[in-house]
Amino acid sequence: MDARPLLSDFADTLVVDSQTEADREAHAARERWRLPVPRYLREVYTWAYVAPYVRRVFDHQWVVAQILWYQDGALMRSVLEEIAAGDRVYMPASVYGHFCIDMAQKAAPGPVTISDISTIQLYGLRKKRRLHALKNLFIRRANAAEPIEGPYDVAVSFLLLHEVPEDYKVAIINRLLDQVDVGGKAVFVDYHKMTWWQPLWPVMAFVAWWLEPFTFALWKKEIADYATSDRRARFSWTKSTSFGGLYQKIVAKRIA
Repeated sequence: MDARPLLSDFADTLVVDSQTEADREAHAARERWRLPVPRYLREVYTWAYVAPYVRRVFDHQWVVAQILWYQDGALMRSVLEEIAAGDRVYMPASVYGHFCIDMAQKAAPGPVTISDISTIQLYGLRKKRRLHALKNLFIRRANAAEPIEGPYDVAVSFLLLHEVPEDYKVAIINRLLDQVDVGGKAVFVDYHKMTWWQPLWPVMAFVAWWLEPFTFALWKKEIADYATSDRRARFSWTKSTSFGGLYQKIVAKRIA
């Protein structure tokens, strides 16, 4: 299974000369047909992100909590701790629940840009922005491996990498790092190889095999190893794990 169509063919649609937010979003609406949903997303994750019913089923914090074994609060707080008021923040791929709202509120008045390739996800994000009057939240339609051009103080990948094929992991990580300003950071929160005593081993292995086959790569390879050597050298890397090794958090701070 591959990730065609790949993104560089459509990168021209991400550059918009319009001066106002309304103009940019109108342009994106007119041009969005040129950004197809990647094959892997349609074949593996239609049930979670593309089908018409997904928001009604999944976009509730109590559902997110159950999926994440009630570690959702700790994982989200660990990211919010890396964000300061006024920061320029970017996250490819929207997140169910209230995380996007919390992130925009934490960074305010700094701009928070969130992109997604699924129109269902973008619709839900726009609804949250309207309901919570998040004037600093900017929404774009883009492939996750073609980030919106920065620079940013904080770039966030939240439980995204385990849902994409290997070539997407490489593209997302390297291109996110490129958008981080000096002194800024990239934060990656995702699944991790569990410790031997974690009782959820058989459950999570079955879930990965049945629903999320791209997860296994993160059990075998470090996130930092997806970055090219020259990019790795520009950052200082710290790693922590939680919940018996099921989750990991990587913070890459740009030093040069």
